[in-house]
Amino acid sequence: MKITILKGDITKVKADAIVNAANSQLVAGGGVDGAIHRVAGPELQKECLKIKNERYPKGLPVGEAIITKAYDLPSKFVIHTVGPRFYSQELSLLKNCYINSLKLAEKNNFNSIAFPSISTGAYGVPITKSVEVVNDVLSNYKSNVIKEIILVLFNEEDYKVYFDNIKLVPL
Repeated sequence: MKITILKGDITKVKADAIVNAANSQLVAGGGVDGAIHRVAGPELQKECLKIKNERYPKGLPVGEAIITKAYDLPSKFVIHTVGPRFYSQELSLLKNCYINSLKLAEKNNFNSIAFPSISTGAYGVPITKSVEVVNDVLSNYKSNVIKEIILVLFNEEDYKVYFDNIKLVPL
């Protein structure tokens, strides 16, 4: 499995799936979530609301993941996951975001998946904690389906932390 670390905009990544750091109500928000919804177009919001209303009327639980079409994005699909808020929820739920997204990608036979740094924006998880979680997940996750995991960081500071600290262990 190849692991790539990129500085850039996840909405421009061409992968089988990109991961959206969503909110539990599955409505367009700020940060990564807002950017993905803006580029994907209004059909993404319609599909998200349909899933929420039919399957998660109280909201998508933290750590869980769902999949939608990508619409106007260059990727094929979007996997939406709700990360924890740093000061009020368990950080172990962040690990679930990555694992459940990977499992969903594998279930759908995706060869590539791109992740933003989940919960490090408005939800306040320090980037160094994020790296610890990602290292833990990547060092323990094995897949015969997923060929590439792309970690996409929007700003230079976060990119540098990931680049300097992600353990690229041969899998």
